[in-house]
Amino acid sequence: MSKRAFRLKDYVPVALSLFVACALTIVPLPMKLVEFRPEWVCMVVFYWAAFHPERFGITAAWLSGLLLDILDGSLLGMQALSVSAIGYVALRLHSRLAMYPFSYQSVIVFLVVGIHLTAGHWIQGLFGVVSGGYGYLIPALSSGLVWTFVALMLIALQRGFRW
Repeated sequence: MSKRAFRLKDYVPVALSLFVACALTIVPLPMKLVEFRPEWVCMVVFYWAAFHPERFGITAAWLSGLLLDILDGSLLGMQALSVSAIGYVALRLHSRLAMYPFSYQSVIVFLVVGIHLTAGHWIQGLFGVVSGGYGYLIPALSSGLVWTFVALMLIALQRGFRW
């Protein structure tokens, strides 16, 4: 088994998609739509870790979560931990996930992003930030709903770079 040489151009689609996901995370939305914003970075991390584990691992997921912490202004390391957990779950599922249709993948994305949001909500509760109800899970639902679009866009991106 031979190892591939590191080529920077192999990581351009990953970096480009993470840049777009970070931009979509911080773009201002009307107040009525803010709570429906999907977890773009989580979906991109899930995609690359699940479908290209040779190019995107837990370290890259952790760095993406750390960047998300900085962009969100949240407790440093909070999202890094849960995004790296998303990367781990995606790496564990990578051999089976490609066999599932997008509808099943959407359910998996909903569950994984829901766990990510619940972990963040729990950690914020430890530090005294209290919010009632399950409204914090709405981005998990919207992430599941837009998963097919995100996956198809990332597939088109990697085809554009002739992976």
